[in-house]
Amino acid sequence: MLYLICTPIGNLNDFSIRSINTLKEVDRIYAEDTRITAKLLKHFNISKNIIPFHEHNELNKIREITDRLIRKESIAIMSDAGAPLISDPGFPLIRRCIELDLEFTSLPGPSSIINALMLSGIPVNQFSFYGFLPKQISAREKIAKKLINSNQACVFFESAKRLSKTIEIFSNILQPITQISICREMTKRHESIYRGTIRDIKGLIENSEITLLGEFVLVVYSQRTKKNNSLLDKNLYKHFLDYLSPSDASRLIAKITDYPKQDIYKELIKISKSS
Repeated sequence: MLYLICTPIGNLNDFSIRSINTLKEVDRIYAEDTRITAKLLKHFNISKNIIPFHEHNELNKIREITDRLIRKESIAIMSDAGAPLISDPGFPLIRRCIELDLEFTSLPGPSSIINALMLSGIPVNQFSFYGFLPKQISAREKIAKKLINSNQACVFFESAKRLSKTIEIFSNILQPITQISICREMTKRHESIYRGTIRDIKGLIENSEITLLGEFVLVVYSQRTKKNNSLLDKNLYKHFLDYLSPSDASRLIAKITDYPKQDIYKELIKISKSS
């Protein structure tokens, strides 16, 4: 049997009794980072050898693991924190187990995704999980555009070094009233949750009120809004163009109306070309 074991995302006391007992009984343990897993096992007085299983050797280890499963060995798969497969190694192995009709199960436990949703203060009856945001600015801009009027909670992982730029990108594309929650150090002693509009969160970062260390979980909620047709009235827009460039005018109108800046900019360009 193959066991997919969810591990604590911060507080070791969140580890389930079932998971502890299973680790004591399995024949082998494969882990994303043997050092992190060794600390966890030591905390619960579990003495077992740990075999590396990460993104760089995952495909090479699949044959080894499935061969052992065929021989009826019991094996545990663990990631650094949270659930295996979710932005972590394990999916190709599971696909191979299905092909070979090998038995596997999941031992549920801590999840930074579910934890962040519950702490966000945002409606979470529906949500989408995007994993780690891409490094490329253009790719993050593309994702931000998808969130406009999505009307559901959207969850992201982001690093400390890119958080400021990501919030800047989101604030340039999404409405200023877009709700956002940023979770840091969840379940740990210094757990910090920041909630507010995207404008509020941007201000906190600019004022160094958010500690930019570690990894963050972002929950973004862009509520569907009815467009006010008067905002698209050429008679309204053209007066701004008498004094400002389309870029500056769209930025000002977005702040006044909470209407998406990019939509306003497109309309201003149309008006300036037709003038």
